[in-house]
Amino acid sequence: MEEKNPYLDEDGTLVIPFECSDNGYKYWKQDGKPLTDILKELKADPDIWARYTHEKFPENGDGGE
Repeated sequence: MEEKNPYLDEDGTLVIPFECSDNGYKYWKQDGKPLTDILKELKADPDIWARYTHEKFPENGDGGE
């Protein structure tokens, strides 16, 4: 089975496919990554970032570390 990775759709909705085998992307699970890490990885813009978290948008603005 092909792994399905999370993505942001055209309206900025975070989609984590059921088929995603990497439990790290399932932020609601104990072994999941913080949601902010997922948003950084997906390079969410400030508006999308604000929809999902109250944490400050990354300083460099590109989602990178």
